[in-house]
Amino acid sequence: MKWSVVSPLRIALLDDHALIREALKVRLSMESDFKVVGVYASSEELIGALYEEQVDLLLLDYQLSDGELDGLRLIQMLRSHYPQMLILIFSSRERPAMVNMAIRGGANGFFGKSQPTDELMRAIRIVALGRLYLLPTLATKLERVPAAQKVQSGENILMGRGEELVSYPTLSPKEREVLRCLFEGLSVAEIAIKFSRSRKTISGQKQAALKKLSVRSNGELFKLQVHLESL
Repeated sequence: MKWSVVSPLRIALLDDHALIREALKVRLSMESDFKVVGVYASSEELIGALYEEQVDLLLLDYQLSDGELDGLRLIQMLRSHYPQMLILIFSSRERPAMVNMAIRGGANGFFGKSQPTDELMRAIRIVALGRLYLLPTLATKLERVPAAQKVQSGENILMGRGEELVSYPTLSPKEREVLRCLFEGLSVAEIAIKFSRSRKTISGQKQAALKKLSVRSNGELFKLQVHLESL
């Protein structure tokens, strides 16, 4: 992608924290080759605005408020409807499994909120140049650096990551819920909050699901997922 001071990179931002939105809007506006075309507090606001506004790159918070369309499903929906729009994930949840899921789902990069703001400017430019951006310390923890998933337009929307495993016939509905959340990068504690269950209950459902799939850990689960996707 080519952009310049004359024809700046059109950037939109989605984050559910007002202070972060305002601070980033100010910081991005300081770059002469960037143009902030939209700042949104909810996925609903963003989706509505994208019908009217042309966006080159979306800076997207991975986890939004309860009830919001967020995470992997939002990435996949945006990628299927706006295949040319670049998506840079901006999140405090800097876990390798979640990063892997986000990139496989269609994101073009992952920036951790613990990183310096100036590094974010560099990350945006790297992604705009058509390259994958990952925090170096995270990239070394991934078993392999994932390639961005190609998505066809129209009705061919990506299935959720790990859907082959989530659909395993012996799993109960609640075990499927827990597995799906694990593939989206949520921890046991976060899943417990999401479904208003105890950590002990979620942990038990997770272990039951792993046992039915004949795996013993998250690592083995993700390896099995990668293997199935490569078939």
